[in-house]
Amino acid sequence: MAESEHINWNSLEEVDTTLIPIEIELSTKCSVSCPCCPRQSNWHDRNIWNTGFIDKNVAINLIKNTNYKTYNLVGAYGDCIYHPDFHEIVSVLLDRKVKCMIETNGSHRSTEWWNKTASLNWHRAACFRFSIDGMSDTNHIYRRNSKWETILDGIKTIASLPRDKRPQLSWKYLVFPYNAHQVDDARLLAKELGFDEFYPVKSIREYRNGWFNNDAEYRKQIDWTVT
Repeated sequence: MAESEHINWNSLEEVDTTLIPIEIELSTKCSVSCPCCPRQSNWHDRNIWNTGFIDKNVAINLIKNTNYKTYNLVGAYGDCIYHPDFHEIVSVLLDRKVKCMIETNGSHRSTEWWNKTASLNWHRAACFRFSIDGMSDTNHIYRRNSKWETILDGIKTIASLPRDKRPQLSWKYLVFPYNAHQVDDARLLAKELGFDEFYPVKSIREYRNGWFNNDAEYRKQIDWTVT
């Protein structure tokens, strides 16, 4: 008997869906060009997915008129920090005192922008997750066009807040063959910078032709199955 045949579909209506995190993609805009991102592999369909920015009122009304326990600002195609009304939208989340997680590559925002971010009414139920895949000499290999100095600026600005008045800081590290040797160094740096969490994740990105100019060499860097 198939596994689905064991499901009591009538019982699903009893599930408290508010306990399931809701993900909101504020933008399809991003400042980096990760080879495995669908914005790269599906660029020929950009007229379908490249929608720009969600209307701020739509996002705010969604937050105000739902009662989910967790709101995640993540992106399938874009990065939430590039939304022009990012601070206003996040302020609504923070005022509700709900759990929220903001995931970003952290690049190309000014010191002034990060200072404005730090001035919001943060609390420990919020989390700022930086996706950084390496150190200063390797993060840009996959996170193409990332700018290390602006990432550090953002981290340090948030980390400078009193611990009880700042979001949790999380560092997500995709492990590739070319940055695996730096995991321990990155873990030490995370502690030094004030991160609450550091977790390396072995990349399951699958190689596709056309990612790199030097196909044979760069394929080895990105794909664990190539020897």
